[in-house]
Amino acid sequence: MFKKILVPLDGSEHSRKIVGWATGLARALSAEIILQSVIDPEEIEILEATTRNLHVAADGGVATRSARTPSDVIDDAIAQAEVDLQSEADRIESAGVTARISVGAGSPAEVIVSEAHAREVDIIAMATRRESALARGVLGSVTDRVLHSTSTPLLTLYPGEVHDFDDTSGGPSRVVVPLDGSSLSETAVQPAVEIAKAAGAEIVFTEVLRLPFFGVGVAGMEYGAGDYAGDFGIDAQKQEISEYLDGFVQDARTNGLNASSSIRTGSPSQQIVDEASVSENCIVVMGSHGAGGLKRWVVGSVADKVIRSARRPVLVIPPKTG
Repeated sequence: MFKKILVPLDGSEHSRKIVGWATGLARALSAEIILQSVIDPEEIEILEATTRNLHVAADGGVATRSARTPSDVIDDAIAQAEVDLQSEADRIESAGVTARISVGAGSPAEVIVSEAHAREVDIIAMATRRESALARGVLGSVTDRVLHSTSTPLLTLYPGEVHDFDDTSGGPSRVVVPLDGSSLSETAVQPAVEIAKAAGAEIVFTEVLRLPFFGVGVAGMEYGAGDYAGDFGIDAQKQEISEYLDGFVQDARTNGLNASSSIRTGSPSQQIVDEASVSENCIVVMGSHGAGGLKRWVVGSVADKVIRSARRPVLVIPPKTG
């Protein structure tokens, strides 16, 4: 199912930390990695592009002036990006994973989505935020644009919490699958099982029971949740959830996986994040709502909060379209 992973990089140490996780996942899945760099013409500094450099001719020491055009600057940036990507590709190859490189120019989000479609990749792996306001490339807001404009599964990573290449290139040891009883959430089950089986990882199916509790806080009326066992039919709801999750657990065990279930109570996004935090080398695989293609993809509030809050990689599976 997952045979090609596209990894856009911008040359920063921030983005390079993604490569270890992508490599570990690719090695477990026997997939190849395509490293991509996008040169955004709008970010080419006009002053640099139009600077006239003074050159001294070899014959007679006559001074001449030559102009560098924006096209020259873009060509130089592409050439440097190819060198940088090839260095990363060599490191990936040394870890036993096939790697290729791709460098282009244009609007980063559009080029990434177009490349993913053209190469028929199965996963796009990107960082969730940029290193700084001055960092150029495909982090932060570009990730948001890709997330909302592609039907390709997107692996989002919080670089600040991702360790060095050697510490993350072995693949996940735990896969968390949040479910809520809907067919959309269940679209994550098959991909999660495939990843867990390939990586020899534990798989945990979890559902969050959201209990209605409102109180007055500093911001006025606020939502909270507590464990009111025995009240409001909570025991019956937990039993129903347990039976629901057990079906997935048994199917996974039939496939030879170490599978278990986890019922949590409270805010869905926070509880999913907490479940993922149980293990260091963990990945969350979850389905979400939305429309694919070039239409805006509505990620869904829970998935969006998990992506932005989890200190673990989150693989979002969009709904099938067409």
